[in-house]
Amino acid sequence: MGAVRSHFPRLVPTGGVIGLLGLVLVALAGIVIRFVGLNRPTPIDVWWHDLLAASRNPVADTLAQGLNVIGGTVWMTVITAALVALLFFARRRREALTIGLTVALASGLCSILKLMIARPRPIDGIVDVTSDSYPSGHVDTAAAITIAVAIAFPRVWTRAIAVVWIIGMALGRTYLLVHWASDVAAAALLGLSVALLVSAAVAAIVSRATPGRRFLKEPSLVTK
Repeated sequence: MGAVRSHFPRLVPTGGVIGLLGLVLVALAGIVIRFVGLNRPTPIDVWWHDLLAASRNPVADTLAQGLNVIGGTVWMTVITAALVALLFFARRRREALTIGLTVALASGLCSILKLMIARPRPIDGIVDVTSDSYPSGHVDTAAAITIAVAIAFPRVWTRAIAVVWIIGMALGRTYLLVHWASDVAAAALLGLSVALLVSAAVAAIVSRATPGRRFLKEPSLVTK
């Protein structure tokens, strides 16, 4: 009888290093925007904003509005909680812990950065917003949850969902004129970085766990 290979990848330290470097880059970019750029949009930000402002159509309006609702705090909290609960009761506790921690940490860091950078949003946004602009909370959460799922369950379809969802959310936020392009780019990197760090940390903790500590161990699966 041979043990079935775990679906949860054995992350090498490189993943954690990349995640840490990503977080540093997001923070440094925010500092540059705040103190060097005086929180003004970059030329690329202005170009992309003006392009989308002149490219309105009813179908894109409906899609962007839908993403605005689904990607908001309420719905993403419900979706994350439901996914974590489902994995927990399916005895995939390692994956549940990784995904839950990733979304929580990414959201917390995003909120801190928003307060620290205090970047103004575009003044012509077409949906109501309350917080600051850098980085985008919608895109950060989208990246965090989908990449965490793709790491925990490495399949073509999970990776495809991550790519489509992140790009779609980034386009939706800038199409609604509530974020600059640099806001969504930084948010995608933030979500990715946190997912890599948390996944690497959980993998390291599990690899050091004693055989008697089974909370994070996957169900025993064997083949003849």
